[in-house]
Amino acid sequence: MMKETDMYEALKKHFEDMGFKVRSEVRDIDVVALKDDLLVGIEMKRGLTIELLVQAALRQKTCDLVYLAVPRPRRIVKDKSMNNMLYLLKRMELGLLYVDVEKNTVTEVCPPAFYDLDKGRRAKMKEKLRILKEVSRRSVDGNKGGSRGKKLLTAYREDSLRAVALIKVRGVISPKELKALGIKETLLSKNYYNWFVKVDHGKYALNGVEPSHEEYGMLVEQFRNEYISEDILK
Repeated sequence: MMKETDMYEALKKHFEDMGFKVRSEVRDIDVVALKDDLLVGIEMKRGLTIELLVQAALRQKTCDLVYLAVPRPRRIVKDKSMNNMLYLLKRMELGLLYVDVEKNTVTEVCPPAFYDLDKGRRAKMKEKLRILKEVSRRSVDGNKGGSRGKKLLTAYREDSLRAVALIKVRGVISPKELKALGIKETLLSKNYYNWFVKVDHGKYALNGVEPSHEEYGMLVEQFRNEYISEDILK
């Protein structure tokens, strides 16, 4: 099994080739590289772990730049998990080095550059607006945090369930009636869940394929009671 110390020679060569003076095990830092007044700390581990991230973050107290060094994977896969890790490293302003012990080479995967948080947030503004819109459109909290592989009660599904409840109260409804509730008029015609059927010009009813009573029965009944109360008050 490869040891962390096996990566040292490749790291030493990598930084010395760039004009750094390299020393190992300096005041609890695995590797230190010095060039002029630039102090670089490198922490080595056999894999990317929370422990390694913590160590690297602590080194940022004293070093100008900090790298994490891990063995080069046999297969480099840029999947979601890896992209998320790279994002975390960028947010933490940490660099990542892949060390190929057999070839005695080092590849810089991610530089320890300054992360512009405001720029990052601006780039994700559209996604933030989508989140805000989704939250504002949900009138109930019908999901459990941490759920995986289950149908989620999205704002669109809630709107569809409200349409089902309204039809149960009024028999048939029109797109304009949905619009009055703040629901998109096209929900009935798009009929994403196949719960509705057009029975006349601008009129829709239930087609017999209703949402699961076990999953949404209580919610439909809650919405139905709301609309019954509203109709009585009119």
